[in-house]
Amino acid sequence: MDRPIHRILRWVFALGLAHALFLLGQEGVRAYQLAQERARLEEALRQAQARVARLEAEVRAAKDPAHLEALVRRLGFVRQEEILRRR
Repeated sequence: MDRPIHRILRWVFALGLAHALFLLGQEGVRAYQLAQERARLEEALRQAQARVARLEAEVRAAKDPAHLEALVRRLGFVRQEEILRRR
């Protein structure tokens, strides 16, 4: 009772199933790679945000006159009315 068309249909079904499993595996690999890429990009984003926060803190400090005076004094500068004494 096994007709030749049934054998052909079984082969077509088997090939289609193998192809579907192959494509499913490929999508799994791609999803894994995309998850790794996303984690890498999120880490880079966190580092960039931390850098932006540091730079914003530096900008705020650069606008503070007391901070600027402390920096200048570390370089050895004095005000015009002050006298520099060596130790």
